[in-house]
Amino acid sequence: MNHMKYENWLKYVRDELNEDTREQYENHLYRCDHCLELYLKAVEAIEFQTLEIAESSNFTDSIMKQLTELKTPEKKKRKKISHKQTIVHYFVAAAVTLLLMSTGVFTNLMNMASSFENSEQKQADSFVQAFLNKQGSFTNKFEEILKEGEHNE
Repeated sequence: MNHMKYENWLKYVRDELNEDTREQYENHLYRCDHCLELYLKAVEAIEFQTLEIAESSNFTDSIMKQLTELKTPEKKKRKKISHKQTIVHYFVAAAVTLLLMSTGVFTNLMNMASSFENSEQKQADSFVQAFLNKQGSFTNKFEEILKEGEHNE
């Protein structure tokens, strides 16, 4: 079995290999315990290096310097709505309301709503009335049958 070198496992951990090679290394890890140990050592070494970098004051200073060098996005200027504009909006809303009231739009809407309610009530009444009529005719027929039965005896 061909064992991979420690340096190659370091490249694997740093993600410096192409996709096909990475896949071959992954498949090899499933079969080879020796290479698995090398891989784990490479992971530990990389973690140790990143910890050293993160703990150094130069690292922190360099990150802070990069952050200050970044351009801060310009804040969009918000349009300030003046009190005059707000008052104008209220006057426009009041004028539209008065216009709609004077033309009778609201009255027509109320009439339409009540006509819908009346038609629904009529349909419900007609259903109940039809049911009672059928019930009444059924009881009438039943009474006739009983009377005929009494006459025949």
